[in-house]
Amino acid sequence: MARMPGATWRPVPNFRKGGQLQVRGLVIHIMQGTLLGTDSWFRNPVSEASSHWGTGRAGQLYQWVDTADRAWAQGNGNTDWLSSENEGRSGQLLTDDQLDRNAEIFAWIVQNYDDVPLRRAAGPSDRGLGWHGMGGKAWGNHPDCPGAPIVAQLDEIVRRAAVIVGKKPAPGGSNGGTKPSTGTGTTTPARYKVTINGLAYGYGAVGDHITTAGKALVAKGFGKHYKAGPGPTWSDADTRNYADFQRSLGHTGADADGIPGEASLRKLLGTLPGKTKPAAPVYEPFPGAAFFSPGRRSPIITAMGRRLVAEGCSAYTQGPGPSWTNADRAAYARWQKKLGYTGTAADGIPGKKSWDALKVPKQL
Repeated sequence: MARMPGATWRPVPNFRKGGQLQVRGLVIHIMQGTLLGTDSWFRNPVSEASSHWGTGRAGQLYQWVDTADRAWAQGNGNTDWLSSENEGRSGQLLTDDQLDRNAEIFAWIVQNYDDVPLRRAAGPSDRGLGWHGMGGKAWGNHPDCPGAPIVAQLDEIVRRAAVIVGKKPAPGGSNGGTKPSTGTGTTTPARYKVTINGLAYGYGAVGDHITTAGKALVAKGFGKHYKAGPGPTWSDADTRNYADFQRSLGHTGADADGIPGEASLRKLLGTLPGKTKPAAPVYEPFPGAAFFSPGRRSPIITAMGRRLVAEGCSAYTQGPGPSWTNADRAAYARWQKKLGYTGTAADGIPGKKSWDALKVPKQL
């Protein structure tokens, strides 16, 4: 189907052209070696091995096989799953950079393949983010690939991919929508954003509406995670307090991850705040052709002249000013010609159609 933007394209000979029958998701592997060594191995036809992508521990990202083609990474899973090899050895954790690269890959897959959900997969017949060992003997019998510590990081990859995609992780899969682990034995709050009625909520969102939501949480008794009170920037404390509020409403799993949904936000605030729409511009109505005569003085003429200058139709050596002059008429003629008028229709005396098209701001 495609090559992923941002990945270094390093095509290898080991693949089956056009052999990807479907895409159920992404499978995470461990190289049991280095990125350069794996790159070299994939170029050796004897190896009969390859992967769609590979990451280095310092954050390098290679793409070896186009996603329309079948890589040779996980036995019977090759026809249905894309693959990502990662520098390191079983038993190690992925580095923070590798987590980011795999999140970028998974987010790109979710955005380009409609049948891939934003979640961790429960097994070979599921969809989402999986790992080599889940395929058992049919996938080559590699129970330690990529290893338990990295399997524990899969939910964090999903979490980071959700930030990129801008959506909540999908329910289901092996994590059942619960808070993902970072792979270090601790849990982290959700760190993605949602947009509700034109306003952003979630980690890093900024605005008075964030302070309003925080104060509402405190008023309802859900402010214990604040150390200095709610502020205009959504923090992990906001997420934890909001999760407590969601659980008070009976929500569980992904529905109580601390990121607002429309229904819970309405219950918290009683309404859904929205962006203040800017007032529609008000323009001067056409004052009639007779208005534009020698000796006429008006701020409308000054405003008209400024609009003509902004449209690149200036004929002024000084001004524009409030008195109708030959320079105003010459500038207006240029405007009429710009609109396509010719002859007497471009004589420099405003008509209603050309005036309305000029959009002269209303003078108070």
